[in-house]
Amino acid sequence: MANETLVRDVVLLSYKAFGGTMHGRTILQKRVYFLSVCLREDLGYEAHYYGPYSNEVGSANAEMKSLGFLLELPLGYGVDRRGFEMARYDCKLTEAGSRLAEKKAAAAPQLWERIKDAARVINDAGNLNYMELSIAAKMYYVLMHLKRTATLDDISKMLPRFGWSVSTEELQKAALFLEKTGLIKHA
Repeated sequence: MANETLVRDVVLLSYKAFGGTMHGRTILQKRVYFLSVCLREDLGYEAHYYGPYSNEVGSANAEMKSLGFLLELPLGYGVDRRGFEMARYDCKLTEAGSRLAEKKAAAAPQLWERIKDAARVINDAGNLNYMELSIAAKMYYVLMHLKRTATLDDISKMLPRFGWSVSTEELQKAALFLEKTGLIKHA
């Protein structure tokens, strides 16, 4: 079980590290997933439809919103092929949230430096959209479960065990991102 205080702190500081805004809940989940990997901290991630997902991260985000530290802005995307409305929920630190993040960074400077460094690595690896970042997270999650060196074919065969389907081209792009982060090495 993930440490709730650590999860809250990482979520709050992730907003600060990524410029105060997350463009969608999926981006939040995947960025924090990669932060957790870089920090080597268990934040409760498990396999989910869009890749690794943490209920604890989702709860921390909802809690910060309810306390007035985040402003959530729904953006409509129209209707999908089945007739369901599609929306993205952007979250942004409020003034109070920004002040709290500054206080937390000052109170936990080592954690803040680690998060800031990891966020820089993630940003420098490429500006992936939410789907591409989800695929990279799926790929890394599978690699961690394989616990060995693996080819793209090995990973591709493992993905359905988690209910995921990813093309070879998408895996290749994800592999480039993961190489740039230093999380994997190309053999």
